[in-house]
Amino acid sequence: MRYPEPQQLLDEAVAECGHSDFGPGDFREGLAVLLDSLERDGDLDPGTDAAVIGDLRRRLVNRLEVEAYYRAHPEVEDVVISGPVDINGLPRTGTTALADMLSLDPQFRCLRGWEQYQPVPPPVAGGEAHDPRRQAFLRMHEERPAAQAVMHIFEVDATMEDTEILGMAFHGQQMTLPVAGYRSWWRRADLTETYAYHRRVVKLLGSTCPPELWLFKAPHHKFHLEALAKAYPDMRFVMTHRDPAKVVPSYTSLVSTIFPPAAGDRDLCALGRELSDHLREGMENAIAERARIGEDRFLDVHHRELVADPRGTVRRVYDWLGLELKPAVAETIFDWQDTNAVGAKGTHRYTAEQFGLSVDQIRSDYDFYIRHFDVAVEA
Repeated sequence: MRYPEPQQLLDEAVAECGHSDFGPGDFREGLAVLLDSLERDGDLDPGTDAAVIGDLRRRLVNRLEVEAYYRAHPEVEDVVISGPVDINGLPRTGTTALADMLSLDPQFRCLRGWEQYQPVPPPVAGGEAHDPRRQAFLRMHEERPAAQAVMHIFEVDATMEDTEILGMAFHGQQMTLPVAGYRSWWRRADLTETYAYHRRVVKLLGSTCPPELWLFKAPHHKFHLEALAKAYPDMRFVMTHRDPAKVVPSYTSLVSTIFPPAAGDRDLCALGRELSDHLREGMENAIAERARIGEDRFLDVHHRELVADPRGTVRRVYDWLGLELKPAVAETIFDWQDTNAVGAKGTHRYTAEQFGLSVDQIRSDYDFYIRHFDVAVEA
């Protein structure tokens, strides 16, 4: 076999950090499914193996260090989490832009990528700017290809997808690897224990770095909204929307640049079909689950509104949340809007056809979504 067995990675993580308690949750099943999917579905160049397996081992080490920190600091159990506010929906619909803007407000505690990557020790208030994890994360993103910078805004201190925390639970969407079989399993998995563990890590991260009102952002949350709401009973949701004929090929284009290099020619048409079906199923889940959670806990924001009237859209979000948008914060947010208007960093070019898709077929497949949320069809 090309990839190691789960127990081998567990043993290596224990040997690396000297702890043996991996903590609660059903992460072992996800690890096994992921490694099996890499073996069966992965098209990766063998030169990527060390980095791919190294990431999985790092997440296991993170789990061990989280439990060791809890043992040394039992007061973390009593940390208060307010909210959170969660921004989700289909990807490429404005989730990042909206989250980046709200992240500029100091009343929110952001879930930053650099602290997720290595959560122990938790960051200390006032020391974040000089945290070596932040500096390393910033350098890593500064070195990313120019094409990715055009496709996706990056702000080092803004709230980011909880890819690493869910990755530590091995129940993340895993859109950084060609593992279609794993994603098929994940869509139908019960993430109740995963999000309970998610809360455990968030409490640790907030234990030395307030405020208490958390801001989350992750398009993939739409797949398991009820499990998320169970872990965070006071959570309120902002769901963003856009024409799926724009969303699906744009997202496929982005994902195709994130995957590690393939051993041969990557089948982009197969990727397009997978992601179109994947996102459609996620939205089907979201519509059903938000109805059970309660529509009063959801605010819908359309991409066309965010582009046409970003200031008014932000004010509407604050009004719905019952939060004050202070004048100085508003000015900072609106300055960010002006700097990061659509096209300011360049133009992301793609077509549905290059991924084996068609605009008409996508809109037909997502007709239920377009009608349910009255989504505008773009030219």
